[in-house]
Amino acid sequence: MGVKYQALKGMEDLLPGEIEKWQWLENKARIFFESYGFNEIRTPVLESTELFTRSIGEGSDIVHKEMFSFKDRGDRKISLRPEMTASVARAVIEHGLLKTNKSLRLYYMGPMFRAERPQAGRKRQFHQIGIEIVNEVEFLSDFDCVSLLYRFLVKVGVENFTLKVNDLGDSATQRKRADQLQVYFKNKKSELCPDCHYRLEKNVLRIFDCKKDSCQPVIDSAPWEESAPVSQEFQKLTELLTTQSIPYVIERRLVRGLDYYNGVVFEVTAKGLGAQDAIAGGGRYDRLYSDLGGAPTPCTGFSIGVERLIAALEKAQIPLSERKRIREKLIYVAPLLELEEIYPPTPNRKEKTLTPFERVNDAIFKLGESGFRAVLKEYSTKLSDHLKIANKMHAKYVVILGPDEISKKIWKIKNMDTQEQIDVPFDDLISHFKGIAI
Repeated sequence: MGVKYQALKGMEDLLPGEIEKWQWLENKARIFFESYGFNEIRTPVLESTELFTRSIGEGSDIVHKEMFSFKDRGDRKISLRPEMTASVARAVIEHGLLKTNKSLRLYYMGPMFRAERPQAGRKRQFHQIGIEIVNEVEFLSDFDCVSLLYRFLVKVGVENFTLKVNDLGDSATQRKRADQLQVYFKNKKSELCPDCHYRLEKNVLRIFDCKKDSCQPVIDSAPWEESAPVSQEFQKLTELLTTQSIPYVIERRLVRGLDYYNGVVFEVTAKGLGAQDAIAGGGRYDRLYSDLGGAPTPCTGFSIGVERLIAALEKAQIPLSERKRIREKLIYVAPLLELEEIYPPTPNRKEKTLTPFERVNDAIFKLGESGFRAVLKEYSTKLSDHLKIANKMHAKYVVILGPDEISKKIWKIKNMDTQEQIDVPFDDLISHFKGIAI
């Protein structure tokens, strides 16, 4: 008989054995970004559709054909978020965060949704880790943003990656370039795909997002340099990257897939991931806040594709798990007691002595409060039953409580690696584990 219910196409379960890689990466990200003064922000996965059409742009592939959009019971058009920057901007404006803070450094991690063909490293539900630097000095925040991305990827162990940077220019430069590119691509329209015909009408820069082979010769010959030479600010940025020994390449046809970008944009690609090799990207977006009803606010940020980053780390054979650390925090509790010993028939007793059941559960609770993961799977009088379960769970320690231990008022602690056993008084169990260097 087949499985009756399955996960939706492009939306996958993260199961034990795989989730540890995600926990490892998320933990690294939290420590790294918080050490640089970033605070976490979480926004709803559902937002008004207009938030994304206004910020990302109707000419983008995301809005044009990739969003999960529908009407709710109130006949409002809402969408699953396809990216996070617009949601963060909406939250900052709505809650007036810049009224109480001159600037903001925010980081996020969570699922995004795009109704595109599932591919390696990008499913319909995918995940991102990212940062936003809001209302800081433009040139320095551009450098901070690019260098933080580079340093984070190095820290977690990514190898053979390329940092690509480009300058989209200010508003005047963008208008001039758009006009010149419009003329060029209209003359080449017969050589472009139907999607690029749509992009030509909505936003000519989106043509550079096209991945179809038939369009690449036309794109490669586009007169980008003539219409938009790099700015002095961009030159200063690249000089600083060179001074700080951060390798990069200038890719003049890099535009990113979102309409709100202006000025510096950048992308990181990694070898060994096939055609979809971009693991991170970002850039400057100074008009977004005013477009959404807020004050003009200089901003920059980036996002990292978690699935693709994990794939790149696995290619580099980086051990993606805190399993060893988690294992040494895992304590299996083994009560070798009969049922009547676990639940003694003395509900109205006046003495303060803990029953075996109470003692076991008190130990589990206090170990958990102290940062350990204490687990009890079953009650059995056979130690062998408990040891089999502890082995299967990869627990390093087993805490044993049987009739002999109760009479001596001790816990017996077994190290599953060395097979050594020691006795610890009832009241010293927590301090004993706290004293172990793990």
